[in-house]
Amino acid sequence: MPLSWKLMDRGHHGHCYPDEWVDHPSESIHVLHVGKMRIKLRKGKSTNAKEYYSTSMQLCGVRGGGNAAAQALFWQAKKGLSFVLAFESARERNAAIMLARRFAFDCNIMLAGPDDRARLGS
Repeated sequence: MPLSWKLMDRGHHGHCYPDEWVDHPSESIHVLHVGKMRIKLRKGKSTNAKEYYSTSMQLCGVRGGGNAAAQALFWQAKKGLSFVLAFESARERNAAIMLARRFAFDCNIMLAGPDDRARLGS
């Protein structure tokens, strides 16, 4: 069973921000499912992305100033499809990253971000 986190969409495709949780209808909420074999991003009943762990997938925390960066992660589901997702807290974001990396590792996949891959030489 995957673990899920609720995220908020501010209206920009592929970008979710935590500071808009209030005064928005429930259909604006995105849900990130981190499962043993894949990651899925849903909004309501529609699926934005559903990808199995692969070598082209990237997942990392967003760096920058302020609290928003500490709560955000970058997910490239596959080449040409990427999202910046924000969580309610840095703790939730870190839990999602650690869990996804663990599940990917169990599938013999190393999930990393763009900077990490450059250092690894892949």
